[in-house]
Amino acid sequence: MSDGYAGAAPRFSIFTPSHDPRYLAECEESVLEQTADDWEWIVYLNGGAEWAPESEDPRIRVFSTEASLGVGAAKRRACAQASGQYLVELDHDDMLLPAALAEVGAAFEARPAASLVYSHCAAMLADGGRDETRYREGIGWEYRDVRVGQRVLQHPVSFAPTPHNVSYIWYAPNHVRAFRRSAYEEVGGYDASRDILDDQELMSRLYQWGEFVQLDQCLYLQRMHDRNTQRDGVLNARIQTETVELYARYFEGNAVAWARRAGLLCLDFGGAHNKAVGFLGVDQHPGPGVDIVATLPGPLDLPDGSVGVIRAYDFFEHVADKIGLITEIYRLLAPGGILISRTPSTDGRGAFQDPTHVAYYNQNSFWYYTDQNLRQYVAGLDVRFQVSRLVTFFPTQWHQANDISYVDAFLLKLPDGGVRNAAEINV
Repeated sequence: MSDGYAGAAPRFSIFTPSHDPRYLAECEESVLEQTADDWEWIVYLNGGAEWAPESEDPRIRVFSTEASLGVGAAKRRACAQASGQYLVELDHDDMLLPAALAEVGAAFEARPAASLVYSHCAAMLADGGRDETRYREGIGWEYRDVRVGQRVLQHPVSFAPTPHNVSYIWYAPNHVRAFRRSAYEEVGGYDASRDILDDQELMSRLYQWGEFVQLDQCLYLQRMHDRNTQRDGVLNARIQTETVELYARYFEGNAVAWARRAGLLCLDFGGAHNKAVGFLGVDQHPGPGVDIVATLPGPLDLPDGSVGVIRAYDFFEHVADKIGLITEIYRLLAPGGILISRTPSTDGRGAFQDPTHVAYYNQNSFWYYTDQNLRQYVAGLDVRFQVSRLVTFFPTQWHQANDISYVDAFLLKLPDGGVRNAAEINV
């Protein structure tokens, strides 16, 4: 273990857990080239790995453990050694570009409410050469070239920090990722039990603490090689599954946090029953949990675009006028606003078993709100939504045993020429 940094507390604490130090010399070089010099670099050697810096710079602090820790535990221990205001993640096979810390620091200081700052990130091959891999541009990916020394690399343009993009790791902020230390500590830091998706889980909690700031610059180089996590077939399969599980856990909270920061309302339709935290309850009769008395699809006494999130659990099936209901929802939602609905599906018994149900839905029903080719056949339907989640499932084992399936339709109101959400779009 190092003796620590003897100077005043730095602004930046760069942290790098490593069980495979073969690229750490290049990491070190990129840290030493930073134009901002008020940093410390915490290297946490995991599983008995051995490495020593080439430089004798006292700002480089090396710790080690013989234990083989999972990535969440290793990052948590590394961050526990930090003394800076801002925690900057640097993976052990990657590199920071020289302006990274300076740009991150300026962004945090300009936005005191920010919990996380991120940039674009260029991929490079194991030898540092250009990686030509591209994700499908049909779901929103865009690419630019960036000159790094004598090399010209390409980087994807990071997506905007919307609840949808943050909640799915595929579209979430990539490197450079930097956290305000006070926010990191208040939300509880890395989950030490996680061996994958530690970043997605932490970012959702940080998003609910404060805003994310996107820097329109490439400040990080990510090395692609045969030992990347996503190259492991078993781990990658778990990533696909657990990404969706984490989305389901955090999406609603992320949506409410986004709406709150934007000064928008959150409405819970059918709020007389189990109104969600952070929402105003809307129902046709006064009662506990009811903040707005209204009979939908009649118009609510609220301005157009004044609502950020509408939650409608076990509600759609009680309103006969489907087109009127979705039209009023669309009117109320701000551009980028979110509908979170859960409705008994006609694929099971739940849609028909309740005598108060007057409208019937299944997963395909929501295509007419998201697909222009189908919408044209429905007179009076003029809404433009994008799918965030559209699945049929059993909420519990009891529902499965009784063949009561539900459809989750989480839809995003598409702004005209507005913020990009990554997903298949057919508007």
